Amino acid sequence: MKCSQCGREYPSGHHFRSGSVCEACYEKLTPEQKRSAEVADLKAAKHEAAAHEVQGHALKCPICGYDRFWIRRTLMNTPGMTFLGVEWANKQADNYVCNRCGHILWFFREE
Repeated sequence: MKCSQCGREYPSGHHFRSGSVCEACYEKLTPEQKRSAEVADLKAAKHEAAAHEVQGHALKCPICGYDRFWIRRTLMNTPGMTFLGVEWANKQADNYVCNRCGHILWFFREE
């Protein structure tokens, strides 16, 4: 990825507080600029939002009542797996992110 502030290449935005600004530039931002960067990232992430059901129940955001979500998967990291350096082997949860307010609903499915 390329930092929108300094133009330098940096790894993935997955491990940083902002997906558009590298960690060094993020630290130099004012609190207002940090919030703007986070909001911009959230807006950029809003994609493929649709209505979804989980176990036959239509999802509705408990915060704003909206019914459109986009989906991502998140590793459920545990201290033991992290200590052993095998975080990739952790179980995953489905995240439904509200396309209006950004509230995240987590669902863990035991295989």
